[in-house]
Amino acid sequence: MDIDNLLQRNILGGQEYEPLFPRVSCDKTKLGNGNTFDTVRMIKQMVVKYNYQTKEVAKVLQQSSLKETCDKIYWFLYNLIQYKADGIEQNLRSPACAFKQRVSGVDCKTYSIFASCLLANMGIRHYIRQIKQPSFRPDLYTHVYVIVPLNQETGDIKDGYFIIDGTTSNNREPIYTMAHDTDVNLPHYGLNAPIAKGKRKTIATKTTTVAKESNKPVLLGIGAFLTGLFLFGKSN
Repeated sequence: MDIDNLLQRNILGGQEYEPLFPRVSCDKTKLGNGNTFDTVRMIKQMVVKYNYQTKEVAKVLQQSSLKETCDKIYWFLYNLIQYKADGIEQNLRSPACAFKQRVSGVDCKTYSIFASCLLANMGIRHYIRQIKQPSFRPDLYTHVYVIVPLNQETGDIKDGYFIIDGTTSNNREPIYTMAHDTDVNLPHYGLNAPIAKGKRKTIATKTTTVAKESNKPVLLGIGAFLTGLFLFGKSN
């Protein structure tokens, strides 16, 4: 089975969105080796570091309801960014790099980073889900995508959830035998303090914190695995 041919689609031009992203060179940086759980950890770190790149496009894509917003994000990913499975090298692209390389294509890991960054800017609680699939290397986590709990107050997926999977033509959740969910809530800080007399104003240093991983089970999908066959096997 040729996963690229199976999941590729005719994408739209998307030139109207280009001004909403910062310009990047897409230079590679070695992030290290690891398994699928290391990959999801790196995905979280990418979201914390690069969510600012989707600040402007998030304003355009956010809709009046949670479902409409998730549908719009899926539409954007599926129709404007081509799919292409990673080979041995596992590539985690920032949103700006993904959009720059949208014609050549990205895999499920990058779709998940992009969706998570958008949701973070919208203040929407969500999880990165990795799954084992019965029909494809059932012993491994082979796919990753985003799930958005209907209950935004508690984040409990038992109340139901939407999915955002840019690899699929119908945005439906794949059949899986095991799943693991990782919370990607970003840290928030309140900044205020009086300036002491006689002290000069100082420049605050930027602090970033990666959210704790949830104890809920995690799901992975097919696009991630096929790429993940290398990514997760060594480490769509």
